[in-house]
Amino acid sequence: MSEIQLRLFGDFAVTANEGGTHTPNGKKAIGLLALLATSESGSRKRRWLENKLWSDRGPDQARGSLRTTLVALRRALGQHAHVLGSNRSSVWLDLKAVTTDLTQPHPGYEFLEGLDIKDPEFNTWLAQQRARANLDAGSNSTPRADTRMLSIQCGDPWSNTTPGSVSAQVVNDQIGKIVSEFIASSRCTVKDTKSDLVIRTTIDEAAGGSTLFVQIIDPLLDEIVHSDHCFTDDVRNFIRDPEQLGRFCWNLADLALEKIPLLERNQSALGERSAFAQSALRHVLSFEPNQMHESLSVLSQASERLDAGLYSALRAWALTSMIMEGFHDENAQTLEEIKMYLIKAQELAPGEGMVAAICANVKSILFEDFNEASALARRALRENPNNIFALQALSASRAAEGRANLAYELSRHAQAVSSLSKFGAMCNLHHALLCISMQRGDEAIQSSEIAIDLAPKYRAPRRQMLALYAAGGKQEQTQTALKAMRNVEPDFNLDRYLFDRRYPSNTLRKSGYLEKAMKSLVRDS
Repeated sequence: MSEIQLRLFGDFAVTANEGGTHTPNGKKAIGLLALLATSESGSRKRRWLENKLWSDRGPDQARGSLRTTLVALRRALGQHAHVLGSNRSSVWLDLKAVTTDLTQPHPGYEFLEGLDIKDPEFNTWLAQQRARANLDAGSNSTPRADTRMLSIQCGDPWSNTTPGSVSAQVVNDQIGKIVSEFIASSRCTVKDTKSDLVIRTTIDEAAGGSTLFVQIIDPLLDEIVHSDHCFTDDVRNFIRDPEQLGRFCWNLADLALEKIPLLERNQSALGERSAFAQSALRHVLSFEPNQMHESLSVLSQASERLDAGLYSALRAWALTSMIMEGFHDENAQTLEEIKMYLIKAQELAPGEGMVAAICANVKSILFEDFNEASALARRALRENPNNIFALQALSASRAAEGRANLAYELSRHAQAVSSLSKFGAMCNLHHALLCISMQRGDEAIQSSEIAIDLAPKYRAPRRQMLALYAAGGKQEQTQTALKAMRNVEPDFNLDRYLFDRRYPSNTLRKSGYLEKAMKSLVRDS
């Protein structure tokens, strides 16, 4: 028999049958109850909960925060604390003793209305739940996202133009390109107070050098989403250097896109689109099997809200990344599914540079369709010469053509541009693989080490590093790498690594490094 009721629409509340109120004070405690209540079984894995509420903390800190929140929740529930259970792996609500308003119509009320938790993973989940609630509410709701083209104002109007203002506008436009490509936006450089986002760069030039200061502003809330600055001896050289400019702008755009979903806007298309795309990217770039699979669910929800080409392209890329990591079978059905997503992406967004770049990336890495990949990548790079997906795809295409030096320069460019963003591990792996094919072993080791440092769960760079250490006769490093490989890939074994051609170590095999490593690995094992 029910003992307590959870109100999830409108102002969150916990009430008991006897009339008492047991609503917890903490936002994370409310979020935790909501995460449990929306599960069909009432149960969630601890790690899943930690990732949704404390995604910015390390595993030990997140575990500690979850324990503290559970204590606070039980205290708030008082004599009803027994409805909240937990063990070493899971947390649950006793649904026989708890009722919710999830199945009741709620005209005029939003799911968890007013709840503000500063965690991008929770906000993505919250956007998904609100989308589902809108779909379930019927014809009186708004079942799909705002489909209008969002507007980003890149700088100020072109009046009283000076050399300094031109340099500032280059930075504005470069950041605007990256942001707009990830949220299906248009860009403008005229004064438009109705813009969804404003990018503004100020350059202070002095005798000793220049300071660039950038603000990304939400004009609706008059709130700075993100700001950053850098110093340079010569601003003109900085603007003309694609690596310096690209690295600065990619990092700014990447951080701003992560923060946009945290803006306190109600049902914001800007926040919702950014939340879906950034959550999917974070899940894939974690290189953890459960999170990589979760990215597909996020993108499915995104497509229900807005049938955008970007989400279809990201689905193809996510599945490709899972295949490369060994988390998904490379069978005929999956390959056809990926091809379908690529076709749909280009049909829905024939002129979008980011969609072309991601499709090129998949076509070059998975299908080795280098002609089509090269054409798509060049199209994307005409729009944005610092698009790292396109740079990778074109690098792979040039390498396949035997133009190794050009492939190397393209890969180095992508590596430099991505170095401060969440894409750094991915680009360093690509560079390591290219260096292996070019017999640049030391540089391949260096890039693999950077990739591992940025993404400890990433299996692919560990595979490269193991063979490179063994081929170079570095016994101590080889044993350390072998132990680490077995930790991140529990079913790893040397026979499969060395002899099974289905195992993802083709670059090592083709370059001869696997054969060189074989004697050392077999002897030392």
